[in-house]
Amino acid sequence: MQTLTQLWTLLNRLNRFSFKVNADNESVTGWQGEGQGLIKRRSSGETEPSKPESGAIVETIERGDYYVSADRKVPMHNQYLWQFEGDYIRLTHLRFGWDKPVFLFDIIENGQGELVTRQSHQCAADNYDASFALSPDSLVMQWRIQGPKKREVLDYIYSV
Repeated sequence: MQTLTQLWTLLNRLNRFSFKVNADNESVTGWQGEGQGLIKRRSSGETEPSKPESGAIVETIERGDYYVSADRKVPMHNQYLWQFEGDYIRLTHLRFGWDKPVFLFDIIENGQGELVTRQSHQCAADNYDASFALSPDSLVMQWRIQGPKKREVLDYIYSV
């Protein structure tokens, strides 16, 4: 069984990430490859991560490299805001900064011991959804992107 509290505790410990991007033949973006990097965290709202209070936040800042091919790497950066709200964790992308957050989705417990998104995120014609798997020292987050021009799966592994 995976719970929001377990995810929250883990978010407060993550230090690095790796990912792999796979696109099927119908995707026109050409995104394929792997990446890795480090995570900086900023937290507020509670004294003990294993007992989060509603309104607590963790900001994760990812910096690393995306290897499009063996000889071509691209610097990459992501910034997320995770907000604990009791019966869900809200994930927001801060790609445009704190003053222009992009709401992605709420993560909930589905009653069958899994963490799932309450709803998918719509960006223009593309639909973004995610699934989550926790272990004591890592979070596996799989993004699925479907749209008229995108058919991609991003497998992220966040670890302590």
